[in-house]
Amino acid sequence: MQLTGGDWVAGTRSAVYLPEGDKVRRVGWEAIERAAWDSEESVLRVFETTAFGTPLRSTDLAVDDPGRFGQLLRERVDASIVVQRHVLLAGKKGVRIVGRRNPATTDAPVAWNFVLDKGLEPDRPGLIEQAEAALRAVRDEFGI
Repeated sequence: MQLTGGDWVAGTRSAVYLPEGDKVRRVGWEAIERAAWDSEESVLRVFETTAFGTPLRSTDLAVDDPGRFGQLLRERVDASIVVQRHVLLAGKKGVRIVGRRNPATTDAPVAWNFVLDKGLEPDRPGLIEQAEAALRAVRDEFGI
């Protein structure tokens, strides 16, 4: 898909290729957290997963209409999710645990991460330990 500035972005079965300055950066689908279309700004924002406690990396793609590329993003990101589970930690709030693997192959390793619900502060005593225990339990349950 050609962006409004003339750069290109492309997607294959295993990765998306995002412009980064004068270069192109390959990002496996399992490393894409989500994408969001901002129709007012005509920007497709692609968010990458990061280590817990660090902000998501985002790439803004200026385009008039994401069209089929937006559909490809959704389909490939969804296909990368092997396990997704919400575990309650404090009342109705908890942690979302996600296991992802590259959807182009079935023998790729699973990358795990977790995201705390809004309103749960990571500096709350014992919360991170609870989230890590929940992650271990989900990993053990699925054996991957």
